[in-house]
Amino acid sequence: MFAKLALRNVRRQVGNYLIYFITVTLTVSLMFAIHNIIYSEQLLAFSTIFQEMNSALIMLSALVAIVSAFVLGYATSFMLRLRKREFGTYLTLGMTRKNILLIFILETMIMGVAALVLGIVLGLFIYQGLMLIMTNLMDMKFAFAAYSLKGLILTAVLVLCIFILASVTSAMYLRKVSVYELIHGDKKSEKNVKHPLMWLCITVISLAGMIVSIILFSNEITTAVNTGRASGGAMMGYLFAFALAIMIFHTGMAKCLVSVMLKNKKLCSSGTNTFVLRQLSGKLSSNAIMAGALSFLIAFAIIGANVSFTQKISNEATLNRIIPFDIVGDFDLADDEQEGINIEEAENIIEEYADIKSILPYCTYTDGSSELTQKYTQYTGSDYSDLTDIFMKQSDFNKYAKALGKPEVSGDNKFYIMINTPFEQDFTGASLTRNGHTCTFGGLIENYPRISLAYFVVIVPDALTDGMKIENQLYGIDLKDNEFDAEALLADLTYTVEMHNDEMGDFMVARSDFMVKEYNRMQNNGTSAILVIGAIYVAVVFVFLAMAVLALKTLAGISEDRRKYEILFRLGAGEHEQRRTLFRQTLSFFSMPFIVPLLISIPSAIICANIMKFSGVEDIVSNVYINSAIIAAAIVLIYVLYFAATYLISRRNIIYRN
Repeated sequence: MFAKLALRNVRRQVGNYLIYFITVTLTVSLMFAIHNIIYSEQLLAFSTIFQEMNSALIMLSALVAIVSAFVLGYATSFMLRLRKREFGTYLTLGMTRKNILLIFILETMIMGVAALVLGIVLGLFIYQGLMLIMTNLMDMKFAFAAYSLKGLILTAVLVLCIFILASVTSAMYLRKVSVYELIHGDKKSEKNVKHPLMWLCITVISLAGMIVSIILFSNEITTAVNTGRASGGAMMGYLFAFALAIMIFHTGMAKCLVSVMLKNKKLCSSGTNTFVLRQLSGKLSSNAIMAGALSFLIAFAIIGANVSFTQKISNEATLNRIIPFDIVGDFDLADDEQEGINIEEAENIIEEYADIKSILPYCTYTDGSSELTQKYTQYTGSDYSDLTDIFMKQSDFNKYAKALGKPEVSGDNKFYIMINTPFEQDFTGASLTRNGHTCTFGGLIENYPRISLAYFVVIVPDALTDGMKIENQLYGIDLKDNEFDAEALLADLTYTVEMHNDEMGDFMVARSDFMVKEYNRMQNNGTSAILVIGAIYVAVVFVFLAMAVLALKTLAGISEDRRKYEILFRLGAGEHEQRRTLFRQTLSFFSMPFIVPLLISIPSAIICANIMKFSGVEDIVSNVYINSAIIAAAIVLIYVLYFAATYLISRRNIIYRN
């Protein structure tokens, strides 16, 4: 009997459940798609990075499921309130609270099974779409990807957990609510906000806190990039302060905004503004904490998506700076126990995979001094006594620059500093004297690919390096072929050395004196693709959930709004005026937790762009702003769709007609 009643109720309430059902279906489809990516044999075979990050993605999905459970449980309570008169009638007819809870749980499970089935069907297509994005991010050829039984099982388990937690929320509400409140709850008068001026002060202070925390975080990032010295604890503190400030700001604004606006006589005397403000007053006040929590979810989604795409762009730009040739060999000649694969052996190994186009040898030198480091950089004192100045012949540098299509340098009496880090360093007035030859500082060389791991390299006339010891012998190797097995090549260029320490004793360590750009690109692309897809997943689910809560909270008050709009009609407001009033009321409620997080995408993009500038990749900074705009546009689209659906459902049920 209860099952038939639950099925009938679902059919009868399909309009009210529509937004809830769509949100659950989309969440399930995204979960199913992500879980299939986690267990994709195609991706696992392509890069070892997926094997290493599998558990991290599963934990991320579990975290999203937990957040979804609490948010959907909160949304479920709105559905209960929407039907509280119906459930109150059931109680008066002799049903027990357990009977009502059983009916509601059956209804929820019916929708859950339907959402699971439809979500999996939709997820079949979303999975292929995400695989297309993944393969593009990883420069792989797209092929129709196989589905995973493990992904299906994990999705079903997490969806079951979500509905169990949501049912617990429903049980808690039905256990404590009274019969009177169920039947007459929609006639309950809304309480006025107490101490609106206090809440206004809290809002202003939290707004200042948001701005200050953003500025301090940006300054800390700048300090970290410019000097290499930054406090990770301070940055986390600023982020925590920002998160707290944005929640308090929206809570305070929900408490005081309408009270402040009601004091504006000119505003209140126009049309139905007073009615709209009175409608919003109770809704915003009673949902102030909800507004703060939703604003945090949306802000987190926007910032996370921006950071993930910036990381992808940054990886692409910095790879060429770190490994300027297809293969870079770096032999540390200062290591007296140097062993491994020499350049001749390496050539033979490389030729087995791809034809060699050119090999450029170049060296760095040292004389053991640290004159420039100690005098002109922040790396001074006994803590940096082991840092020595690294030199390079001008002729070697010009060959290096020519091979990369970069400007060469000249001048017999000048030396140049090639900066390998963005840290601020001033060498004005510096001079060098070696072998009876004196050179003065000729300027900085910036935005060149890295030569060595040193903080900077001194480019000097060839004569100054006479008598110096070779620090590193390097080889820049370019290949004719674009496609080869980079992972296997690096494995063949790797050897093992025996190491020893007091704790572990003797042990073997894998080591290679060669960096293969294609291998690093594959690894970077794998990491970036996982971060981007993970960020998209979290962002979309969080925005869906936030919009669903706003929509369901609005729809939960339909019966109360219908009564008030009937009064508005009797006061002379026609159908057109009622629609305009309802539109402004719904838009205002939806905008409260949305506008500020959306605007946060601007400083978020600026901070990410500054990081790119400081990292020496200014030429692609515009991509950061483009991606940020695309992310904001996608979130606005989701917002518009949920708002439009909510408004149309509300208009159909609320507007009073003759």
